[in-house]
Amino acid sequence: MGAVISGLVGAVKGVKSVIGVIRGLSADYNEVLARANKSPGLPVANPTVAFWQEDPPFPELVDVRSAELPQTADIVIVGSGIAAAAIARSVLHESRRTGKPARRVVICEARSLCSGATGRNGGHIKPSAHESFARLCKRMSPQRAAELIRFQLRHLDTFVELCRAEHIDIAECREVETADFFLDDDDFSKAVGQVEELRKWVPEHDVSVLTAAEAREKFFVNEQVKGALAYKAGALWPYRFVTSIWNKLLSDFPKSLSLETAMAVDGIELGSAADFPYAVSTSRGTIRARHVVHATNGFAPHLVPGLRGKAIGILAQMSAQRPGRNFPDLDGRRSWSVIYGSGFDYATQRPTSPAGVPGHVLLGGGFSLGPKQGMENIAVYDDSKMGALANAHNLGIMAAIFEPNWGPPPTDDQGGKNYVWSGIVAISADAIPLVGKLDPRVVGRKVKPARKTDSEHDDAAEWIAAAFVGDGMVWAWLSGTALGVMIMGSDEEELAAVPGRPGGKLYDWFPRELLPTYKRVKKMDLMDLAEEIM
Repeated sequence: MGAVISGLVGAVKGVKSVIGVIRGLSADYNEVLARANKSPGLPVANPTVAFWQEDPPFPELVDVRSAELPQTADIVIVGSGIAAAAIARSVLHESRRTGKPARRVVICEARSLCSGATGRNGGHIKPSAHESFARLCKRMSPQRAAELIRFQLRHLDTFVELCRAEHIDIAECREVETADFFLDDDDFSKAVGQVEELRKWVPEHDVSVLTAAEAREKFFVNEQVKGALAYKAGALWPYRFVTSIWNKLLSDFPKSLSLETAMAVDGIELGSAADFPYAVSTSRGTIRARHVVHATNGFAPHLVPGLRGKAIGILAQMSAQRPGRNFPDLDGRRSWSVIYGSGFDYATQRPTSPAGVPGHVLLGGGFSLGPKQGMENIAVYDDSKMGALANAHNLGIMAAIFEPNWGPPPTDDQGGKNYVWSGIVAISADAIPLVGKLDPRVVGRKVKPARKTDSEHDDAAEWIAAAFVGDGMVWAWLSGTALGVMIMGSDEEELAAVPGRPGGKLYDWFPRELLPTYKRVKKMDLMDLAEEIM
């Protein structure tokens, strides 16, 4: 779900198929627009159960909360997924580095810890760079598009280095060889052309092009595959990674960080206190805050009215399935994508267990296989629901392209059961994430600037790291890390590289195109997205 849903990644592929039938489904499309312009509300209380969240490594953190609700906070972060963890870590580490007064950070999570998009995605650290580059070039120069691609590509080495430095072995973070399988000759030819163009601007990203025969020999697929692309990518267990980060932060900053689960934020108002001007209304009471950070991905428009109709959530589906008995055991070192017309599926495989049992295959997709070609999933925020056709597709596509090298299901003692679940991915109207300080005109709340003589406090503000276009694993961590640097006012400093963050000045590695300027947000329109992906 949050893995590589190529192009606009995930949702966008489904949206593309939807747009193709707009003329015949205008009433349905109008319903989509109506939903998109409303508040998404709060996450449902009874979501489907994701494979990732079973047997949590830190049970005490699942429903963690303080005995008493903090009354004030320097920074309230709404959300507890990968972006929120990166923001909190960046703020706390930067506060310690600079010697500034310790920042009090409070995390507000409506459900259990990391139960949203991060805890439900595919764990696939894979940008479809060739397709993303072609799309981005419609909006900006190839030089700038190349920098956005490099930002995405940087995530793999960042994750691997950070997991090694923090000893997060339980996250199973690893480099993999990935393969894109094309089931149509025209789609394959188009992709090869995109790869050739990408090579001119991002030559360091090595992509191999394989014919159908070469793909069959190397990847064990059958004659359904007309060609393939192969390149470096990565995979990890996202829930374990994020909860490990939270556990380490609580250990390192016990007096500065509070995690408050089962505590929805239902409103933000301006209060009378100059030092803590925001009154953050929650299900447990009000927190007065100096900064508020929106890290809720598809749910961000709930508290940011100016994003309604400009950033939306989309219901998507995932599976964890036991590989067939004939499937080659590569110890989790390979991943796959299947591209077919307007559809797109993505898959990773966990490493082999110490007992020699092949890991589950984590596969998401089947978006357009619904009664309204996927339109019924757009601007829908209920992850307690699933579509039967998408589940059937997701549990059958691997056998369809790998037989006879997939084989019959394993026996009960060879790897456990299959799982299916859903989650909410997010997309912005210009198909680029929103990361940075929010303009008061977008949030509908304006705080007076800090007194010039007040050296302890910077200007209070609202911030965002959200709308990761269905591909959070190659956007969210460094976006959240960058946002923490911005909040701490260190964006113009030359910072040393540390595990989890590149070195240099912020805008040496963070693309300014992600900033949610008022001009950008005002211009955003979902119809532009429809036109772009036609």
